[in-house]
Amino acid sequence: MKKTAVITAAGIVLAATIQVLAATHYFQGFETDIYDWSGVTRVASGTNGVPSAAGDFHAEAAFTAAPGTSAAFTRFGGYESTFPGGGYTTSVDVYLNVGSEDANDTRFDWSSAINTPAGAHRRDFVFNAGFYNDTDITGSGPRFVISASNNATRSGAFPKNPGRDPFSITRTGWYTFEHRFFNAGLGVLAVEMRITDLTGAPLHTWILSDATDIIGSTVGGHRYGWFVIQESPVLAIDNVSLLSINLAGNASACKNGGWQDLTRADGTIFTNQGDCIQYVNTGK
Repeated sequence: MKKTAVITAAGIVLAATIQVLAATHYFQGFETDIYDWSGVTRVASGTNGVPSAAGDFHAEAAFTAAPGTSAAFTRFGGYESTFPGGGYTTSVDVYLNVGSEDANDTRFDWSSAINTPAGAHRRDFVFNAGFYNDTDITGSGPRFVISASNNATRSGAFPKNPGRDPFSITRTGWYTFEHRFFNAGLGVLAVEMRITDLTGAPLHTWILSDATDIIGSTVGGHRYGWFVIQESPVLAIDNVSLLSINLAGNASACKNGGWQDLTRADGTIFTNQGDCIQYVNTGK
């Protein structure tokens, strides 16, 4: 069963801003509420012909007519100013209905943004998506065309931009839109943006990086997830998550409460100091 929670090794986080680095886990499956989200409606599986990706409920992101911006927004449980030692990943499942009767060039943009170390907005990393039923180099007939950029809105981005490696999806179903934020070397931030099916099989990947995005200098922790534009009458979403990794590297780091801020390589958290030390010593 899905749960709604923002969890650290120390417990539940309720504050809007997380001031210290923690092994942060956020998950919203909309089974009981829409905690930490605005601009969405919780609906039962089967609403508007869409089965939930998991469980009995999902959400629908509010429609906003072009050229307006959407209110569908989450803080993933609270902004962070410190970049986790092992990076972090955000994801959302989106139902792409190729059989919809949406007008040609009906768009949505999904952004996962990064902060500065001071907690201010630094940069957006955006999936630019549109529904099309025309014919061109991206395909023919009903399909979604998706690309990745640092810009959103109709004036800032175009899903079919040939310079952004557009990818077409022609089958209706749930797809996971994932952002993985990591150190690409020398402290430079890179973001791997990929689309998978619900089994986790990768369908397409983009990597965005800017040499001025330096972790600890110009780059801090996570900011928001935002459907910057959402022009479809029905856009179902489910299973929104954030997982940050702060790998336990030595036994000393586990002591004096340090285990509460550390994780395993897969992002799972420790139950106590001994659990952390055992992992450092044995990898289990």
